[in-house]
Amino acid sequence: METALPSSPPIPDHAAPSRQSGRRPPSIARDLSRLRCRGRTDGVTLQQAVDSFAGRSTPLLLLFLGLLGFVPSPGLPLGMITGLAIICVAFGMLLRPGRPPIPAALARRHLSPGLLRRFMAFAIPFVRRLERWFRPRLRWAVSGLGLVLAALGIAVQAVGLALPLPFGNLPFALGIVLIALGLLTGDGLGALAGHAVGLASAAVFVGLGIGAVQAGHGLADYLPW
Repeated sequence: METALPSSPPIPDHAAPSRQSGRRPPSIARDLSRLRCRGRTDGVTLQQAVDSFAGRSTPLLLLFLGLLGFVPSPGLPLGMITGLAIICVAFGMLLRPGRPPIPAALARRHLSPGLLRRFMAFAIPFVRRLERWFRPRLRWAVSGLGLVLAALGIAVQAVGLALPLPFGNLPFALGIVLIALGLLTGDGLGALAGHAVGLASAAVFVGLGIGAVQAGHGLADYLPW
């Protein structure tokens, strides 16, 4: 007769490998995909985007608006619209975190299915590549006073995004995206990189503006009147 082998004792819960430890954090690109499905036929308004994102995370809404700054939109001043919306959301993140205010004139702005499709075709792969580099570190840069500075940095760069600068929207949009991703993932280094991009962009355009003024004054000396 075979003797039954003693069964091994159950592994305690604390000794078992944690499923959570091996699980990747929720994909930010997946959150954007949900909005793509919602607006596939009729598009969405900015208010609908606010309703989709703000309930889960205001920085996610800022990321969405910042990414819109990359999309060319002939005939639609998308940079100005998104820039003004970002300013409202950035200050609302500090004053009303759960429900950032959007002026009604901006909230009614409609993103057509074609524009949304072009936007998502760029935004989802771009965010998927970026978020691989983001991880929790330098938390002080995205919490407490760092959170306030992040909101102010986003608002200042949104002013540059709203201005009709030739090829000037992209650097400010990138800075906003990096800070928003830093807030979403707790990555202070990513947020600091966004601040650096914004400062460098502002310095370049201020320098170009000063140079243009000086060139105009020099040209005026040669005019006969």
